[in-house]
Amino acid sequence: MNTRNTLLLALFAAISIILTRFLSFYLPILAVNTVRISLGNIPLVLAGLLLGPFAGAATGIIADLIGSTMFSPLGYFPGFTLSAALVGLIPGLLRSHLKKPDKYSSILIVVFLTELVTSMGLNTLWLSILTHVDYFVLLIPRAGITLIMMLIYSWIIYILLKRLKKVSL
Repeated sequence: MNTRNTLLLALFAAISIILTRFLSFYLPILAVNTVRISLGNIPLVLAGLLLGPFAGAATGIIADLIGSTMFSPLGYFPGFTLSAALVGLIPGLLRSHLKKPDKYSSILIVVFLTELVTSMGLNTLWLSILTHVDYFVLLIPRAGITLIMMLIYSWIIYILLKRLKKVSL
């Protein structure tokens, strides 16, 4: 890690905290806030794609630790830290296996696999544990919203990657 990458890691973590904790809203399911509409994963995916898998994971861990301990009404839960780390790690690992990593279709695949594992899989499990609501009761509405958000994430990440390459980050 050089100074530039450390600065980018901190910047991506700070942007993720702001987008997740201050510029998001919840959709209640069964009177429980279980679906958060947020763009907070975008900086984590960008960190993984631009800085590599381990820097992406570190960005997710830092963003979740700071965000949850300072701003979460529910407090800290380690499962969400694991999910945040994977949101940065998975794109970094997948990028090296893609033939054309800057194409929209490649970014869509990366985001789909990341969201499938983290948001639909693990985060639904963590919410089921915390709220004592059956996993599959939470999964069905979360899956639909996650699929919509996945398309939005992919489009924004595609645009940002094109812009960031022009300024040669």
